[in-house]
Order: sequence, then structure tokens, then C-alpha cells
Amino acid sequence: MSARRGPNSQFQAVHVVTGGSMCLYRNDQDRRFDADDQHVITELWELPSDIPDAYTRLEAAERRLAAEHVFAWHPEFGYLSPFPDHCGTGLHVWAEFHLEGLNLIGDLQPVRAGIEAMRMTFHGVDADGIHNAGHIFRIWNNATLGMPERKLVRRVMRTFEDLVTQELYARQMLIEDTPRIFEDSIMRALAILRSARLLSPWELFDLLSPIRLAANMGYIAGITGSEVISLMAAQAKKPDLPPPQSIADERRRDNRDAALADRINKRFARVEFTF
Repeated sequence: MSARRGPNSQFQAVHVVTGGSMCLYRNDQDRRFDADDQHVITELWELPSDIPDAYTRLEAAERRLAAEHVFAWHPEFGYLSPFPDHCGTGLHVWAEFHLEGLNLIGDLQPVRAGIEAMRMTFHGVDADGIHNAGHIFRIWNNATLGMPERKLVRRVMRTFEDLVTQELYARQMLIEDTPRIFEDSIMRALAILRSARLLSPWELFDLLSPIRLAANMGYIAGITGSEVISLMAAQAKKPDLPPPQSIADERRRDNRDAALADRINKRFARVEFTF
């Protein structure tokens, strides 16, 4: 089956990775055991291909800081810190990924296992009884010892680029090889968003994930991908209610969920799947 494409259904890395940062941690020689006196240098980046430029800026910032401070350093272990994961290079590179495509084709867990085997953290969100809500993951390197900074940066960049490629390939597979799975995930989400009478913030966050995927591929009319992302971000920022301890607590939670459902029902009443 040839791929059916909507007007904006391009497979773009910007729809998979939503940016990231790199952080460099340094302690002064005379304060190397002081957890409250640590220098942190941070540079932001948007796509994995931007990581080398971000690292160049980070190096320049470190040189300026080194002109004013003597960092705690050991000839065998590298830079020292009261935090073990800030020793060695003291460099962490992280990114946030939306991996709904890999989830739908069933490849998410083997991909995750492969990345974790490379001593990287693969962190999803478990909230309100939902495992890996929204299939949004933050990934960063655990290893900061035994590898030069530039080599570490190249390794992380390649890993992130490979992950983007795998997710884009999964999205291509969905529409070419398993369109019914793709359609089912979107139509189920839309049905609940249009009709649910109670909807918790994290349930909404999770339901919006396939809608975000379809919107970014050009198969949703009535709402943009950026609006879906904003809706997801708004739910993630809402404070969690404590577990209900009384009938009054349960009513308070139900009232919150009912108000959210009414608002979302109205917003998605005219949102259409155009695949």
C-alpha cells in the first residue's frame, strides 16, 4: 500500500524531539564537598544536529568561569563533585521525545531497552494510574566517567538522531503498513474527547498523544499540533489532588473532572480525522 499523505503530512524531526539542554557541573577545589555551592552551566538546543554548536558555547562559558575559579579535579577520575553523577566530565545532555509512533507499532520497549543498555536514562511519566502517559520521554546520559567530553557529546547526539529516525520510520510504517492501527488510535481518542463525562488531567494528557501525532502528520482538521501541545503542557502543570479520603474529596475530584470533560467535549466537537 502506498502512503496516503495529508496536506502537511511531512515527517519532521521537530515533531519528535521538542528540544533539550546540556548541563555542565563544576565544584571549586576548596568547596568540592559542598553540595550547595556548585557551578552549573546550561545551554539549550532544539534538534540533535544543534548539539555540537551548543557544546561549543558551553565550552566557551566554562573557559570564562575557569578564569575565575579553580575546579576540583583528580587526574584519574576527572572533575570531582559531592554528587557521583556529576563527577568525571560532569556533563549531562538531555532531550524530550514524543514516541507515539514507536508505541503504536509495538517497538517502544525494545528501543527503550537498547538505549538503557547504553547507560542512558529513559524516563516517562506515570501519573493517575497511567503508565508512560502521553508517551513523552526525557532521555539523558548516565555515564559521565571514563569518556572525554567531545566523545560523550558525539555519542549522545548519534543516539538522539537514531531515535528520531526510528520514530519517523515508525510513523511511516503506521500509514503504509498498519493504517487500521493508526486510525483506531485516533478515532478512539476522538470519541472519548468528544463524549467523556469525566476526564482527569492526566487522562486527557494521554488521550492527546495520538491526536498530536495525527495533527503533526497533517491528518487532523479543527486543531493544530501546537494547540495540542499547549493543551498537554497545561495538564502536566496542574497540581495533583491527593487521594480522596472522604466523600467530599471524591466529589471535589469528580467536579474537577466533569468541568474539564465539558470544556474538552466542546473543543473537540468539530475536530475531524482526515486520513
